Amino acid sequence: MKQLQKFMMLFMVFAGVFMMLTPHQARAAGTLSGTSITNEATLIYQVGGVGQTPITSDPIPTSFVVDNKVDLTVAEVSGTYTDVNPNSLNQVLTFTVSNTGNTVQDFALSAAANVTDPFGGTDNFDANIVRVFVEEGTTLGFQLLEDTATFIDQLNADATATVYVVANIPITQVSGDIAAYTLTATARVAGSGGSGVLTQTTGADTPLVVDIVFADAAGDTDNAREADHSDSDAYRVFSAQLTITKSSTVIRDPFNLDTNPKHIPGAYIRYVVTISNTVGAGASATLTTITDTLDNNTAIDPDLLNADGSSNSPVGSGFRVDLVGTTRGSQGTPQYFTTTSSVDGVDHDGSPTGGVVTGTMTTVLPVEAGPGYTAGELKAGESVTLTFNVIIR
Repeated sequence: MKQLQKFMMLFMVFAGVFMMLTPHQARAAGTLSGTSITNEATLIYQVGGVGQTPITSDPIPTSFVVDNKVDLTVAEVSGTYTDVNPNSLNQVLTFTVSNTGNTVQDFALSAAANVTDPFGGTDNFDANIVRVFVEEGTTLGFQLLEDTATFIDQLNADATATVYVVANIPITQVSGDIAAYTLTATARVAGSGGSGVLTQTTGADTPLVVDIVFADAAGDTDNAREADHSDSDAYRVFSAQLTITKSSTVIRDPFNLDTNPKHIPGAYIRYVVTISNTVGAGASATLTTITDTLDNNTAIDPDLLNADGSSNSPVGSGFRVDLVGTTRGSQGTPQYFTTTSSVDGVDHDGSPTGGVVTGTMTTVLPVEAGPGYTAGELKAGESVTLTFNVIIR
């Protein structure tokens, strides 16, 4: 009996050493499908106290292959909205697709609008020209000319691919608009160009054949155990909210002067054009040009006369610009611009009647590094007004 115990102890020691020396790899997805697992039992015994030849189990050996556990996970990356501007092209939602199964697989990809905003807002528009691309790897981040694959080709078990939903934002959208999209990945036969459909094995297991089992969980818009998974992300429009208003006031006529003046020939009409970026707007606006075509029955007042006939502006400077709510250096101080076409920021084309007033706003609102302004920038809550007079003919 002691001899048998000693033999068993030596057998266990050698078995343990063998296992430590045998290379193995821990995989979150488990043992790769197709792996052959062979095992046999060995009986050690004695007859009359004499050790006999060990007996192994029958058949010799017992074998099977590991089956294909199809599993995958789609996850959006940012955890919040992707902010975009109206009329912007190739805007990107970023996802990962992970092969959590135990077999190399292709994955077909599709993106669909989702009326449910994953971040709790209200989906209220659809983007244009929605496409799906796979990260190619040369330059990280979406590159229009590099990331051209539309399916994931032969993704190893435990590996992850980055996938982009790419779309254009309509010009008509305003700040706060939301477009939610769901990316769905579907497992396909490896090397099939993303089109080889997998069929789950029904009936009894076949030990020496790689059977297929769908093990995926339910995603945002898919059911469990269908060889697919989905997750959602959303675009949120981040934009300026501009308004432009124009008022006119008769300030003086040749007979009543500034007391109850009327709109008669020779009267002075004051126009005030106000451009505002609404408080709470999502972004600054970059103003470029404003134009105002005057009626031919009026002529520009070159000196911006006041109601009493005086002028606060230099002679020949018929345009005044005022800023409201900004931190620019000219805040609170009127700026005057010549009425003649001198390209100083605000100009009239010189026509004796009518004509066109043009404001070059990148000149009127120059770069200011200290307060942090780019040329023409009007931040949320800020306004700029342009004041000038015309005379009724």
